[in-house]
Amino acid sequence: MPSNIENANISAIKLGTADVTKGYIGHEEVYPNTREIQSAAYTNTSTLSNSGGTRLFRVTGAEGATYNLTGFGAGSYTISSSPYDHSINPGSNNDCGDPSRTILTTLLPTGGTVLLGGGSTFASSYTQSGGPAENYYNWNISVSIAVTTSVTTLYNGTLFFSNGSVFQISYSGNNTSPSTFTVLTSSLGSGSYSNITGALVPGTYTSVAPGAFSGSYTKTLTNTNAPGISSARASVNVNNATASNPCDNATGGNNGPGGNNSSRIYP
Repeated sequence: MPSNIENANISAIKLGTADVTKGYIGHEEVYPNTREIQSAAYTNTSTLSNSGGTRLFRVTGAEGATYNLTGFGAGSYTISSSPYDHSINPGSNNDCGDPSRTILTTLLPTGGTVLLGGGSTFASSYTQSGGPAENYYNWNISVSIAVTTSVTTLYNGTLFFSNGSVFQISYSGNNTSPSTFTVLTSSLGSGSYSNITGALVPGTYTSVAPGAFSGSYTKTLTNTNAPGISSARASVNVNNATASNPCDNATGGNNGPGGNNSSRIYP
């Protein structure tokens, strides 16, 4: 005849040569000392987009089995019902030049839990695509400066360009990339600069589309403290941060990425 403990029938627990899975004493579940995990793996191992997305790491086994996950989804867990799914999103991998990567999760049993087959771990992985390639383009930028009107001041034996001096700045280059960039130019050196771009009208910012470009403009020196400036130069710089494709970069100057300076001229 069946025995009862606290009015709960325990005849559902098999004894003798049969495996014990779980039973109840009172209102509490009773687990045997050893519990088994049959499998642990991602349900989808196809290549994941570089933008990320959620995949299920599915664990099947006896309720009450305990384990740790390392890698993606790391933590300590107990199976409350089987199968037990972990929703894991590795995040994005889409920065310029990011290589493809392996998304790996490993299960290690803890406590009295064992793995089917007697191994020490279950591991499962898939590949996440890399980011877009980072490209570098040499624009072969050239810039020159000449004096068209020279107004000078002699100070302590040194000649200075003074207000009223006029400079002719010429530039050329070839945007060999598929992107549109912002070109930033400075017309004067030695601490006096005027920012201009694009069609290179002084004081404006203009984009440069793919292809060759060239032009020139004049700059009149004004509002410069006496005695003036001891030399002048022009420069053209490409702002990589404003490329229409953020993975395109301009190179090939002597004033940083995508820039070039003219020679200095003196009074």
